[in-house]
Amino acid sequence: MKKPLFFFAFLIIVMFVLCIVFSMKKDFSKPNTFEITDEFEIKKVVYYSSANAISNTTNYQNPEWNLSVYQYTDIAIYLDRINDSNDTKYQNYITELSLENFETDLENSRVYYLNPKNFGNSNLVEDDLIEELLEYNVINSENKENEQNYNIPIFFQDCSNPITLRVVTELSNHYQVSKDYTLAYNGSLVKELGLRLENLNQTISFDLVIHNKGVGRAKHIDLEIPYEDKEKSILDGDIKIEKNKNISF
Repeated sequence: MKKPLFFFAFLIIVMFVLCIVFSMKKDFSKPNTFEITDEFEIKKVVYYSSANAISNTTNYQNPEWNLSVYQYTDIAIYLDRINDSNDTKYQNYITELSLENFETDLENSRVYYLNPKNFGNSNLVEDDLIEELLEYNVINSENKENEQNYNIPIFFQDCSNPITLRVVTELSNHYQVSKDYTLAYNGSLVKELGLRLENLNQTISFDLVIHNKGVGRAKHIDLEIPYEDKEKSILDGDIKIEKNKNISF
């Protein structure tokens, strides 16, 4: 009598173990359904291009000006949330934002952080030169009044202000011109130096890195700077061009 009972108990144990094994196998065979969907997009980029010059002259009795001439392009990148509804409004706010790994096509070009209130202003702030990366202070409030001090990189969680940069290209360190000569301090300086649009052509590249909901996202961005449209070019003085984009991540 003991043997049948022992055999019956053994069968129950074996069946129990097999059920556990098959259950585990079934769980491991399930495909990974977790997916990070795109939640942000760059809708448009605005470019403003002109040129300026700084005097190197220390002896004002000299009949000629000695100028350092540079061309600059201000860039405003408009980042937005894809699903901006009442249900998701507070779910896909940005918590961290940085721009990294900057590259330009021209060796004599540099990239600066730009105070958005100085967009189109020729003044150059050397302290805003980007050495390695540009890290923003993300503010948890709505940018309704636009009263913030943008002397340091600030970005609002609700994407209500653009990412602003300035690309500066050195054209000449010692451009000499008579003090009697009327010189316009704008994009026409490019033509004064005997340069053409193809001498300016370049693309600025960087990695846009953001964090939200505990998820890090990185997107490589290439922006080809435009210097002309159908009506005019930077050689006419200055030019502002808006480009629609469809970059999501």
